Amino acid sequence: MYKMADKFERCGYRFLPLVRNTSGVAVSLDILFLRRGEAGRLVSSGGGDIDNRIKTLFDALKMPQHCQEVVGPPDADEDPFLCLLEDDSLITEFKVTTDRLLTPLEEGGYENNVRLIIHVKTLVVRQDTDTWDLFKFD
Repeated sequence: MYKMADKFERCGYRFLPLVRNTSGVAVSLDILFLRRGEAGRLVSSGGGDIDNRIKTLFDALKMPQHCQEVVGPPDADEDPFLCLLEDDSLITEFKVTTDRLLTPLEEGGYENNVRLIIHVKTLVVRQDTDTWDLFKFD
């Protein structure tokens, strides 16, 4: 099952990216970034600068490039390991809207945790490939 993941094996994992470099498709991301803290304290908030947080998000959406980005062997439910992107260079556009997270902090919760709502839009960027192959996972 999922033979396509064999093509993306690395670091002991078999990855299955939805958007691949050969697909002729890229993505646009519309991110609603909900965080605790006062309005207007976006850059100097205790959880880190927004640009570093967005870079961390982009890293989380892609397959790892180096084995030090992976911790331990995959769990049974991580074969294949599903991810959005083969590479973060497939993000051609993004928009970030920040607002306050108003839900109470759960017991044992971390003040700097955030809630993200991400709308992903696929864009055909190259028509020399069969874009419908994007959805074939033999």
